[in-house]
Amino acid sequence: MASILQGVAWDDLAVLIAAFDHRSLNRAARALRIGQSTASRRLARLETDLGARLFDRTPEGLRPTALAIDLLPHARLIEGHMADIARIAAGQETEPEGRVRLAMPDGFATAWLLPRLADFHARWPKVEVDLTIGHAVVDLVRREADVAVRFVRPTAPDLLLKTVGRLQMRGFARPELAKVPVDEMRWIQFDDPEHRFQETRWVDTQVRPRRTMRVSLWNALFAAACEGLGGAVLSPMVAEPAGLVEVGAHLPPPEGRDVYVVVHRAVRHVPRIRVLVEWLQHTARQTFLDP
Repeated sequence: MASILQGVAWDDLAVLIAAFDHRSLNRAARALRIGQSTASRRLARLETDLGARLFDRTPEGLRPTALAIDLLPHARLIEGHMADIARIAAGQETEPEGRVRLAMPDGFATAWLLPRLADFHARWPKVEVDLTIGHAVVDLVRREADVAVRFVRPTAPDLLLKTVGRLQMRGFARPELAKVPVDEMRWIQFDDPEHRFQETRWVDTQVRPRRTMRVSLWNALFAAACEGLGGAVLSPMVAEPAGLVEVGAHLPPPEGRDVYVVVHRAVRHVPRIRVLVEWLQHTARQTFLDP
């Protein structure tokens, strides 16, 4: 057993965890920011070191073996220790310098962050920002990102939350659609069968349209509305500059979205992370967010 443990590397265990979580070697590699061939090689090396198979390859994806299931909680403990080591090492930084991984929803990143990010780089030229964009909530405890901008409150006790304001939402469409009754207009919505998003709930309960078009990305939703394919629930910040006009103003407005900046407690004082968090707070409050 000792010889087996001496041969096991943390990078290999990280592939085990990612493959278990994603059930796909390709998705696991993307999550780890490595190539698929590298992930495959590391997993094969781990199976060789252990002398047993960890996953069965099936048409539905990777299926963990009993050994993988037994090893997973121990691998997660090591993952936590490695994250702690990284946080402690990051605390040795004396000035803002290095890379920060920032996670946020795609629409927020495209419409709000990217047009302003040059200002951050001008202020802190030694800090590089890597973006993880999408609706999925990344795990800051497991260091999938350093900072997150979210519309949902975190629940993990080690995460610190800073509320930067509320993003107002309204129904918008091209001017030529403004005279069409809202329930007769096609509405562009997220593919949200569980009604997790308030935009979905507002359209379904207040507008009750006869026709809908569902998309999986905010950028597609915004582009469809700009092309006149239908109405959409958007922030005035992006809708009005694009020439869209408010529709459904006679209806109770959507609730709006509280916007949070979230960071792990252990890295909040790391200079490069601290300056990004402070810049996000200041910039949000100076632009379009209601306090």
